[in-house]
Amino acid sequence: MNNKLNSLALSITLGLSANTQVQAAPLVSLEAIGTHTTGIFDEGAAEIVAHDARNQRIFKINADAAAVEVLDINDPEISMLIGTIDASELGGGANSVAIYKDLVAVAIEAEVAQDPGLVAFYDSTDLSIIGTVYVGALPDMVTFTPNGRYVLVANEGEPDDDYKVDPEGSISIIDLRHGVGSASVRTADFNAWDGNEDELRAEGVRIFGPGASTSQDLEPEYITVANNSRTAWVAMQEANALAVVDIKSATVTDILPLGTKDHSLPGNELDASNRDGAINITNWPVKGFYMPDAITSYKFDGMTYIVSANEGDSRDYEGFSEEERIKDLVLDPVAFPDAATLQEDENLGRLNSTTVNGDIDGDGDFDELYSYGARSFSIWS
Repeated sequence: MNNKLNSLALSITLGLSANTQVQAAPLVSLEAIGTHTTGIFDEGAAEIVAHDARNQRIFKINADAAAVEVLDINDPEISMLIGTIDASELGGGANSVAIYKDLVAVAIEAEVAQDPGLVAFYDSTDLSIIGTVYVGALPDMVTFTPNGRYVLVANEGEPDDDYKVDPEGSISIIDLRHGVGSASVRTADFNAWDGNEDELRAEGVRIFGPGASTSQDLEPEYITVANNSRTAWVAMQEANALAVVDIKSATVTDILPLGTKDHSLPGNELDASNRDGAINITNWPVKGFYMPDAITSYKFDGMTYIVSANEGDSRDYEGFSEEERIKDLVLDPVAFPDAATLQEDENLGRLNSTTVNGDIDGDGDFDELYSYGARSFSIWS
């Protein structure tokens, strides 16, 4: 694999002289001072939140109601619901919300999720709509650049459940330099990589949807933007990769595979079973795809670092699924001489794996085992 991106394990070593006085680090504590309860259980009623610092409000996505709910937190101990933005009036529901000064951006998917969605802009004070612009299919995440001049949208472009309609994934770049009324949209797509699927797979990018091109298979999920508002990094979870976007030219300049975490190595242990009745964090012959969902970035000492939450996710549709429990896979007897033991429920049997990766020699059994996510967060240079 061409290691374009490096995961860092950070440690600090202090050299102390005999008369050095060491001052204890200040204690940091977290205390809940207020709570807003939706009364809705297990339906995604508080998924994404954005803080309006000027008006001391919280804008939160309520997917169950296909709406953005607005809370007044001027007194954070008594948060009050003061308004609602009904996204169903413009499409199929709100997926993400972001705020810059007095401007609120809401990503709204179409009634048919494979059709182009839109971003709606609202005044954060009176919640009046200012304007809308069309973006790509299934806009999943929206964010402002730090300078407020652009809004970036991760258009996931997921297929329908039959896997017969698979729109292209893309990143929409909305130019707000002349205001919402004169906003323009450009698309950073992956068309330049169509036809290079084998090369990308060899580098470690997971491209595997039935008959899908690179553009169709890559599904942008989450965006983080550099402090100078020039570069964005975009997580493509199922592909286990990041895209690098030049904002000014609206161009994807690189695709960076993230590789795997080897759970057989010391320090990389995991608890692989939910049926063993115990906490059993130990090494197993499994490699974990990082597959981050949310990512963020920060700058330190002249370098930008990306922080990824390594959630993991599979493709599991009626028309195509890669997901299979390890107990249901046929394991290569040479690679796994203890297959029967490994595949017991209390060991690896319950762990979800993939049928797409692991059959190295193409003989129908699996020579390597992979899991979704890496039970961690990572800092990448």
